[in-house]
Amino acid sequence: MKTNKFFATAFAVLALVGFAACEGEKNPVDEPKEVTNLTLDQTSLTLEVGATATLVATVEPADAEATVAWVSQNPEVATVENGVVTALSAGNTIIVATAGSKTASCLVVVSKKDEPGPDPGQKGQLKGSQFWPIAIDGTTADANASKLVADFRPDDVGKFLYIWENTYAANENPTGLNFHGNTEGFTALTVGSVGWSGCGYCLTESDGSKAWEAAEALRAAIVASPDDYFLHIAIKSTDNASHCFYVLGSEATKFVLGSKSVYDGPLYKDFTRNGEWAEFDIPMAQYASALAGHTVTAGVNVFVALSEGTAGAQLNMDAVYFYKK
Repeated sequence: MKTNKFFATAFAVLALVGFAACEGEKNPVDEPKEVTNLTLDQTSLTLEVGATATLVATVEPADAEATVAWVSQNPEVATVENGVVTALSAGNTIIVATAGSKTASCLVVVSKKDEPGPDPGQKGQLKGSQFWPIAIDGTTADANASKLVADFRPDDVGKFLYIWENTYAANENPTGLNFHGNTEGFTALTVGSVGWSGCGYCLTESDGSKAWEAAEALRAAIVASPDDYFLHIAIKSTDNASHCFYVLGSEATKFVLGSKSVYDGPLYKDFTRNGEWAEFDIPMAQYASALAGHTVTAGVNVFVALSEGTAGAQLNMDAVYFYKK
C-alpha cells in the first residue's frame, strides 16, 4: 500500500506540472504589434541653405514596437537624422520615413540665402513658387529651373508618354508656336477610328529615379494644403471635340475641357476654337478629399488625357504642369 501511495502521489505531481505547462501554452507572451500607419507632421518644407527643421513621425498603434528609419533621396541637398532635416545646397529632395512596412514622405525645397525670386513679368517665367512639369518645352523649363521640384516629363527611360493602342496618332512636327511662343513644339495628337482615344504620362522606376515617389509627395502636399496647388494646362483647336483629363492616377480628379461631358468627366470650361492657345488653372482644392484616400505608386499615370471618339479630332496641349502658388 505504501508503494501504491508513492506512485499515486508522484502521478498527481506530474499531472499538476503537465497541467501548468498546458496552461502556459494557452497564454503565450503577446507578440509585438505591427505598424498599421505612419504619418509625418509636415508633407513639405521650404528651407534656406544652412537651416534645419524637425519632422515628427507618428506611428500607429502607439504601442507598436518599431523604430523609425529616415533617409534623404538627395543627401547633397539635405540630410536627415532622427527626423532633423539639415539644408545643405539649393535643390530638392524627398525625406522618406519607414517604420515596419509603412512609409511616409516629405518634400524638401532648399533655396540659397536671400535668393531673389523670379520677376513675374519676365518672359517664360511660370506661375507660382514651385513647379512640376509634365509637358513643357526645354527652354521654358530651364528658365524656371530654380523653381523645379520634380520633373515628370517623358525621357523614355523611366518616364514615358504611352498612347493606348490604335487610339491617338502622334503628330511629330506640329505647326505653329508652342504656348510660350517658341518653336520647340508641343504635344499634338489626332484621334483614330476605334471610337475612343487615350494617353498617359507614366512614371515607372526602371531608371532608378523613382519619380513616382515625388508624385506621391506632391499628392500628400496637396492634401495637406489644398488651396496652394494648381494644375496648369494650355490647349488649342479648330474642331469641336471635348477632352477629359485626370491626374495622379485618380479618376476621381476627372475634368473636361470642351462643350460636353465625355468619359463621365464633369465639365470644367469650354474654350474658343480659333487655333489660338487657351490656358486653364485647375484648382487642386476641389480634389483634395478624393486624393486623401488615394496613394501614388510605381507605374502611375501622373496625367491622363482622353478625347471623344471622333476620328480626326485634334488634341493639342502644352505647358502642362503642377504649381504651388
